[in-house]
Amino acid sequence: MRSHLVRVLLCLIVAQPAWADPVADELSTLRQSVQQLTATVQQLSSTVQVQAARIADLERSQTASTPQPAPGAAVGLSRSPAAGGNLSAFNPEIGVLADIVGQLSESSADGEGNDKLSAREMELVFGHPIDPYSRLDVTATFSDFEAASLEEAYITHWGLPGEVKARIGRLRPKIGKASPLHRDSLDTVDEPLVVAQYLGAEGLSRTGVELSGFLPVPWTTVTHELISGVMEGGIGEGGTLFGAVRRRPSYYARLKNFWDISDSSNLELGTTYLTGSKDDDADLEVQALGLDATLVHYVTPTNKLKWQNEIYLQDRDEAVSTQETVDGPVDTLFENNPWGFYSLVDFRLSPRFGIGGRFDYVEPVDINPATLVRDSDVAFGGYLTFYQSEFARWRLQYRHTDFALGGNDNAVFLQGTVAIGVHQHQLQ
Repeated sequence: MRSHLVRVLLCLIVAQPAWADPVADELSTLRQSVQQLTATVQQLSSTVQVQAARIADLERSQTASTPQPAPGAAVGLSRSPAAGGNLSAFNPEIGVLADIVGQLSESSADGEGNDKLSAREMELVFGHPIDPYSRLDVTATFSDFEAASLEEAYITHWGLPGEVKARIGRLRPKIGKASPLHRDSLDTVDEPLVVAQYLGAEGLSRTGVELSGFLPVPWTTVTHELISGVMEGGIGEGGTLFGAVRRRPSYYARLKNFWDISDSSNLELGTTYLTGSKDDDADLEVQALGLDATLVHYVTPTNKLKWQNEIYLQDRDEAVSTQETVDGPVDTLFENNPWGFYSLVDFRLSPRFGIGGRFDYVEPVDINPATLVRDSDVAFGGYLTFYQSEFARWRLQYRHTDFALGGNDNAVFLQGTVAIGVHQHQLQ
């Protein structure tokens, strides 16, 4: 009996360390982890001290090699490396955008980009702040169709009385919705017909002065921006709204109203007024009114629906213009109140894909009853867009057009647009 009790006690003594092994192992592991963390922190602290000492040595050597200004000398802006510490800070922001378009159509006219694959436009963009109050932006364009040209070169100035912003130089006036946009920011490959015919094939780009500011209102759900400007006379490429004389200035004003309807919907309403001369004299014979409305609704955070509409109405004083030619006087008949509009629907299926369609209606400014078959040009079509990224986009578009001069055309466009560098108007 005694020997049996001794064996039981020995078993208990031997088994006790087995029960304590897991706790001891865990404590040992934690102790090793703490030791490793302590060693790592000490190593990082030593590295930081060494780097701080090196930075201090570099600053002392740079200060010693920089000539100090003489007492009483004027201190001004400096573009030396010592003043800025980095020459790249003074380099302008540079971006390049290439717009490659292929077009197939039934038209036999050898027009711009008709039935060919071409570099429709390449933009070289420069921009940089001049000082805390102003900025310079320059856009030069190159194309297969025409010589290199200066599309934009303007200074933006902030901080005027009443928080007014000013732009001066060659710029795209904020007239309507489509005209101020570069081609890479459009929802379609081409400009709406009413914009191309009245303001120019690529919208309106003139040299002028523009002031803009937000109206002080007590509410926050609706904002009102007032824009006004004066620009050189003339019009964009192929535009018929004004005459071609540049020395007769044109004037414009725009009121833009933006309303947050809800967390997922917003509405923008705009009114634009333009006046200018249709010929060589200084009279302002042309008055134009533009109205636009854009509704944006987010079905989901990634599915956006946009419905954009824009209309232009004209009031022209003279119905007949007579020009002297080598063959004698030639009369051109003008419609007193031509008008046109477009309606566009764009839906973002996903972050990568979007679809949409556009309807166009525009009445020509100059009319000749002997040649006109219809009262207006009418077009409609649809498109599919693939957004590879914010710097690359591909678009396939179809457009059917019935011309006022008779006949019709079916055209297919394939567009590839890419941007590199710092581009002010990145792909939407």
